[in-house]
Amino acid sequence: MEKVKTQIINAIMDKAHERTKACGKTCRDFRVMTSPKRKNTLILRWTSINIDDPDRPVQCYHYECFHMDGIPHDCSIHYADQAEANEFFEGLKTLYQQTFSNDHRIICTSSKK
Repeated sequence: MEKVKTQIINAIMDKAHERTKACGKTCRDFRVMTSPKRKNTLILRWTSINIDDPDRPVQCYHYECFHMDGIPHDCSIHYADQAEANEFFEGLKTLYQQTFSNDHRIICTSSKK
């Protein structure tokens, strides 16, 4: 499952754009990913950076799950322990990456994926 259709990436990145509106300029590095631990699921991962304390910024990963057709579905990315978390992180594979969500349609259209 190496390739994902452009319209599916666009549907997922439309949701990413909604997330950007909610968190402003602190959300970035949007990725559409797969995981062997989540069969038949596309995962949108993005990073938020809290800079309330400029000397100690806090970076967090956020996840949202999608069916293979790009429709969101509920799933929670939680781990029983650090070993299970590491296994999940190490198994993630990026299918699409974009720094910001606001120009995704231009990028997807021009790359002809």
